[in-house]
Amino acid sequence: MDTLTLLAANLVLLFVFASCFFTLAKRLPGQPSWNSWARANALLAAAIACFAFETSVPPAIAILIPNMLIVLGFAYHVQGARQVADLPVEQSYFWGPATALGVVALPAIVLADYRLMYLATNLLVTALALSAVWTYWDLARQKLFSAYGLIGAFSLMAVEGLIRTGHGLLLDPAEATGLRTDLVLTTHLFTSLVFVALAGAFALCLSFERKTEEHRDAARRDPLTGIFNRREFERQLVHVLTQRNLPFAVVQFDIDHFKTVNDRFGHVAGDEALQEVAALIQNNLRGDDCFARLGGEEFAVLMPRVSELGAVKIAERIRGLVCGHIFDFAPPDFRITLSAGVIHGIGEGLTADTVMRTVDESLYQCKHTGRNRVSLARLPNCGPHSPIEGAPARQYG
Repeated sequence: MDTLTLLAANLVLLFVFASCFFTLAKRLPGQPSWNSWARANALLAAAIACFAFETSVPPAIAILIPNMLIVLGFAYHVQGARQVADLPVEQSYFWGPATALGVVALPAIVLADYRLMYLATNLLVTALALSAVWTYWDLARQKLFSAYGLIGAFSLMAVEGLIRTGHGLLLDPAEATGLRTDLVLTTHLFTSLVFVALAGAFALCLSFERKTEEHRDAARRDPLTGIFNRREFERQLVHVLTQRNLPFAVVQFDIDHFKTVNDRFGHVAGDEALQEVAALIQNNLRGDDCFARLGGEEFAVLMPRVSELGAVKIAERIRGLVCGHIFDFAPPDFRITLSAGVIHGIGEGLTADTVMRTVDESLYQCKHTGRNRVSLARLPNCGPHSPIEGAPARQYG
C-alpha cells in the first residue's frame, strides 16, 4: 500500500470506531469506557489529519499539535481500559503525559530540534501502551478472553514505540517533523492500521463480554444483599454432592422473630437488618464457602472441606456476633438473634433435597427449643439432633 492509502485507511477505521463507541455511549449509558474509547479514536484520527496537512502550517505547530493529540488519544485508551476493569481513574493520566510533552516542546521549538518531540512522543506512547497492557492483563486473568486481543494490540504499539525511539536517535534534528515518505513511515502507518483494527474490534468484544458476565453474575445474586441466591446455592450444593469423599457442611440461619423488626421499625429497617446480618455472616466465612439468601430471613452457607466441629464453631461464632451487634435503626439495647441448623457429612448417596430437608429439621429443632442457638443434625442414619445452646439474649417485640 502507498502512504496515501494507508493514511486514508487509518482515518476511516478510526472514524468508524469513534462513531460506534459514541453511539453506544449515547444509546446504552452506564459504560464510561465507551466514551473514553470514542475520544481516543477521535483524537488519533485528528492527529493523522493534522499530519496530512503539515506542509500548510508552521513547523512548530505541525510537530506540537498532532503529537499532543496522539498522546492524549493513548491516555484516553488507558482511561477506557481502567474503566472497563473498574479501576480508579486519575487526571494525572492526562495532564502528566501532556505536561511532559509540553515541557519538551519548548526547547524543541527554540532549538529547532524536532527530534526531541519525536523521541518524547514515542516514549510516552510506549509508556501508555504498557500501562494499558498491564490493565488488560488483569482482565485476561478474569477469563475475559477479548482482553488478550487488546494485550496484543497495545504490545504491538509498545514495541513499535521503542523501535521508533531508537529510530529517532538517528534522525537529523531538523528533519524530525511530521510524516516523511519513507519505509519507516509506511511501516508505522501499517502497524497503526493493525493496531486500530485490533483495539477497536476487541474493545467492542470486551465490552459485551463484560456485560454478559455482569448479567450472568446478577442472575446468581440476591438483589438486596448482593450474596448468592437460592438457585446458585442449590447448583453449588449439587456439584459438591457429586464429589467423592468430599466432607462438607451446610449451615442454615434464620433470623428469630424477624417480623418484629418490620412491625416495629418498618420495612426499610427490615431490609437494612437483612443487609447487615448478611455482611456479618459473610465477613466470618472462608473464601471458598458459598453463602446465599434462601428467601425472606433465611440464609444458608455451604462449606466444602470442613470438619463437623469446624462448621459448628463457625456457626456459633456468627450467632454470637449477630446477637451482640447494635443496629443503627434501633435502640442500643435492641438485639437480633439467629437460630442455626448444621448438617455435616460426605455427599455420596445424598441428594440436595435430602440435605436441605435434614438441615431444615435441625433449624426447626432450634426454634422448638428456644431459638438463638445452633443445632447439629446428623445424616438420616447417623443419630439424633444435638442442640448447642448459646448465651441467652434479651429479646423485644
